Amino acid sequence: MTPDDVLGLFEVISRIDERVLRTSEDEQAAQLMLWSTALRDVPEWFAGQALGEHYRESAYPVMPKDIVAKWRKHCRDTLERLPNTFEPCAYPHIDPDDEAATRAAVRAQREAVLTGRVRPGGLPELRAASVRVSPGRPNDEYLRAREELRRRRLERRGSEVKR
Repeated sequence: MTPDDVLGLFEVISRIDERVLRTSEDEQAAQLMLWSTALRDVPEWFAGQALGEHYRESAYPVMPKDIVAKWRKHCRDTLERLPNTFEPCAYPHIDPDDEAATRAAVRAQREAVLTGRVRPGGLPELRAASVRVSPGRPNDEYLRAREELRRRRLERRGSEVKR
């Protein structure tokens, strides 16, 4: 978060909890620098969400470490859902045998997930064929066998009813 983002967060915090913000200008400037340094990797949208979660769970004033801890947990949880595999179909321009390029692609994917640009996907799943296969027509041999089976079932039911 930038210092401007932190100022916006302070505005929200001041409406919720007056205990957090300092009163003197020197202390406020120091507090702004401390918070913006501590929250430099945390997106603004997440800080607001973490702030709400903090006050839902705790009566203590929020500190930057509380928001950073929630951000780290969120990142861990998100990366656990990431398969960390190189999928050649997703990167047709990269040769799968080029280890450096595949490693860079996986790193870029992790970074995109961490920053929220891309949602983590699950493991690749088997998908139906892209070309529909027509069901076709049963041949004569199959139709004769099916009719014979139906006839036998009807005969069996008839003999069971007579008993």
